[in-house]
Amino acid sequence: MKKVLIAIGIGVGLSTFLGCGFVSWALDTYKAEPITQISALNDPGVVISERDGFLVIRPSAAPSATGVLFYPGLRIEPKAYLSKLAALSSKAGVNVVIGRPRLNIAALSIGQADEMRKQLTGIRRWYVAGHSLGGAVACYYASNHLDDLQGVVLLGTYCGSDISMSRLRVLTIVAGSDGVIAPETIGQHAGELPADAQIVRIPGMVHSQFGNYGPQSGDGRPSIDDSQAREAISEAARAFFR
Repeated sequence: MKKVLIAIGIGVGLSTFLGCGFVSWALDTYKAEPITQISALNDPGVVISERDGFLVIRPSAAPSATGVLFYPGLRIEPKAYLSKLAALSSKAGVNVVIGRPRLNIAALSIGQADEMRKQLTGIRRWYVAGHSLGGAVACYYASNHLDDLQGVVLLGTYCGSDISMSRLRVLTIVAGSDGVIAPETIGQHAGELPADAQIVRIPGMVHSQFGNYGPQSGDGRPSIDDSQAREAISEAARAFFR
């Protein structure tokens, strides 16, 4: 019995150690760049607020009946997307809610789009979107809510779920110099999408330029600056939504 208790104790201790290590890793996020946060908050084209812990971005020019529910990438602080999504909201004329995944892992909060919906009123057209792992999670959510959504927007990622036979409108924006999820990999998964899916490739852009959180491990080297990346993303979204 004593040996059994010792074995159980070792097992519990090891599980606790590994669990604490995982939590520490998950909470060690890529932090949002302060300057770009300030720039987004001062953008006259949008109104940014925080509701129930979610960041909500609305175009200031006119009310919009389109809502985009956004899943952040793995271990990336949600605020890191404010600058890019504020520009997208303003130019495309859509409302955006940025999620706050449990432990900064979208796969642990797949159904969070249901909570994000509650932050907006008067919406007639719903889209889910996401960056990197967040995009794959958004696509998985969409595959199980085909009748509730108008479409999906993928940033620097592929779907990972087969929605090819659905009526969903899909936009995939690919960073041409992405070192985290290569453009070729995204292209190999194009068959998962409807035949009329739009795929826009931005030359010289890298994975981390979909947000503002500094260089990312394994990423490529950009040959365009942040303002060019932001403008290209916003223009692709404008053409898609309008």
